[in-house]
Amino acid sequence: MKHLMFSVFILLMLSACEDKPEPKQTEVQQTPEVTLQQQFDSYQGLAWQVVEALQNQSAAQQLQDLTFKLITSSTGLFLNLKAQLPECEASLHALADATEFQQQSDDADALQNEMTINVDPELPEFAAPSCYHAQQLLLNPLAVYKLAQQADLATSDYQNAKLKMTDSFARIKQLELITAIE
Repeated sequence: MKHLMFSVFILLMLSACEDKPEPKQTEVQQTPEVTLQQQFDSYQGLAWQVVEALQNQSAAQQLQDLTFKLITSSTGLFLNLKAQLPECEASLHALADATEFQQQSDDADALQNEMTINVDPELPEFAAPSCYHAQQLLLNPLAVYKLAQQADLATSDYQNAKLKMTDSFARIKQLELITAIE
């Protein structure tokens, strides 16, 4: 009888030990991972905000702010694409680095506008057409951002910027097709 009770006691202790790690696993499962498709959708949503601002011929500052938000939000997309497009890893890493803003506290203009973007990032040569599409996702909004830094925007500036953003939508669709195939 003692042996039976001792065995039951050991089984209860073992089952109690096995139950403790499960809440930790549940905590890990509660934080959902952002999928590549969700990142494409988020990028496209922000890009549409830029296009709407262009169609409404919004003030240059508003356009600059929206474009800045689009550019800085694309870091995760570029990093996530590295798994899907290993041939573009060097290019995608450079794109992700280029989207990170730089803090400058020395000069007075930087204090007013704490975040600055390098509008002419050095990017490696692309190894495949998919790398070109990914680069255009950054380069097109950078061109619009640079344009929005002008004091006066003419109607032709808005039209050129809309063409750049339209090209970005085509690049998104190309990358979606490429990553779906692979």
